[in-house]
Amino acid sequence: MQKMNHKIKQKSEYFSALIKKNYNQLKDFYSHSFMEFCELNKLKVEILNCQLFELYQSSIFSTNHFMERMIKLALIKLHTINYDYSDLENYKEKLKESESEFDGLTLYNSLKKALEKELITTEQHDYLMNVKNEFRNPYSHAEVSKVIKNDNDFTGFMFNISDVQNKLKEGKPLDIPNPTIIPKFSPAIAQMLQENNSKEKAFEYFENVFGILKELENKITKLKNKKH
Repeated sequence: MQKMNHKIKQKSEYFSALIKKNYNQLKDFYSHSFMEFCELNKLKVEILNCQLFELYQSSIFSTNHFMERMIKLALIKLHTINYDYSDLENYKEKLKESESEFDGLTLYNSLKKALEKELITTEQHDYLMNVKNEFRNPYSHAEVSKVIKNDNDFTGFMFNISDVQNKLKEGKPLDIPNPTIIPKFSPAIAQMLQENNSKEKAFEYFENVFGILKELENKITKLKNKKH
């Protein structure tokens, strides 16, 4: 029990330090609540918690879903904009149509429809298409070669440990070997590079998707106000 309590204390101190380190950057995102897209508030918090605790790969996995879900929700909300629970039978019919028309769409076609219906701008469409190829597809399908495509092979030096120990004991200089190149697709190197890339890009990715969702929400709100 004492050993368990010690481990809990260590974890608590570790995560407390991360909260102090990262919370200020995230606090405005935590405090913002979506109204028209309230369904996404919990997922937003989950992504922010990944950022808070520096789980950057998990942040990207979740942002991928957040991004794809927001586009389909926007299409559904536009299709059902004249209906709600007060007109349940017609609302149910429109939801059924939405499920048939939008739920099975690929992300490419979801984005295409959202652009056609003027839910997103051309610039937003192009950005989301780009992150589809940079984050959503490679991370979802574990295509690590695409995640690390801009990285270089790993270059380093390989030594014989026994030889190094003997040279150090004898006070002799080490023999520096020729550099060894390890392909970046080597599993350990590839995973390290994916972790580094995720750390570098996860927050900006989420921040941009979050901004697009805010604009989507404004459009849906304005359209609802016009209809009513």
